[in-house]
Amino acid sequence: MNDIDARELRNCFGKFATGITVITALAPDGTKIGLTVNSFSSLSLDPPMILWSLDKRSNSVDALKAAPYFAVNVLASDQMELSNNFASPSDEKFVGVDLIDSDYDLPLLSETVAYLECKNSGTYEGGDHLIFIGEVVNFKIGDKKPLLYANGQYAVAARHPGTKLADPVIGEKASSDDFIIPLLLRSFWEISDPFYQELLDAGIPVAHARILVHLSHTPKLTARQIADAIRVDIASVSMSVSWLCDNGHLTKLDNDCLILSDQGHILLSDVQCRAERFEQEVLDGYSAEEIDLLKSMLRKLIYRKDV
Repeated sequence: MNDIDARELRNCFGKFATGITVITALAPDGTKIGLTVNSFSSLSLDPPMILWSLDKRSNSVDALKAAPYFAVNVLASDQMELSNNFASPSDEKFVGVDLIDSDYDLPLLSETVAYLECKNSGTYEGGDHLIFIGEVVNFKIGDKKPLLYANGQYAVAARHPGTKLADPVIGEKASSDDFIIPLLLRSFWEISDPFYQELLDAGIPVAHARILVHLSHTPKLTARQIADAIRVDIASVSMSVSWLCDNGHLTKLDNDCLILSDQGHILLSDVQCRAERFEQEVLDGYSAEEIDLLKSMLRKLIYRKDV
């Protein structure tokens, strides 16, 4: 007799971090099928094959077994709501969802990390689940960050701080590890590039975010003063300010100075929450003492006084 606790086993399975996909297909009657799945896995390169599994109690089992093709849509880090949508039992999952064209008449989701269009090659028994095998007939890769799932909650991918990077070479000899300025620049790029990409994926241009953050602690500045403070050219700042004003995030006073509106504070809160979560990921693995020392050294460099 098997005495394994099913709930604890589920928790154990949840320790394995996975990506999040939405399987889409057309039922024999033409109805669109879509369901969130994290059991996706690559299977073979030659021939190109993948697999995923579905609870036999799902209402979509019979329709998916009959579908000649299905698509695996790999969700991006900003598509958590899409994941929740297709995990629901609603009959209107595709309402308002942007789709892209498919040569196989599949409902492909737009703005994903990747998608794979697959020929349905059959199913296999897997206990209380049915294992679907697909032969990849077409695929496309995007450049966004993937949405992950671990420990029963959503997560995003970040480079592990212990990962060793190749040392950039200046000229043909010197290593940047010998100089503080290249090290600071390199660390800035390593951290800021993926974070800025996440903001862009969420529809928040970097200039918008920097303007909101700066005005939150130094309000009532003109566009020129903001450009000087955040070291962004005035043309870019002016375009961002115009957009932020037009969309209700900034309020322009009579003297052309700018302040955050209530809507601007909401957008700022979104940026700050993303930054806080991203910082926790970047600093994961470092001790509190190491983090405090790093911040202390950076503050000393920023606020140092000329002697």
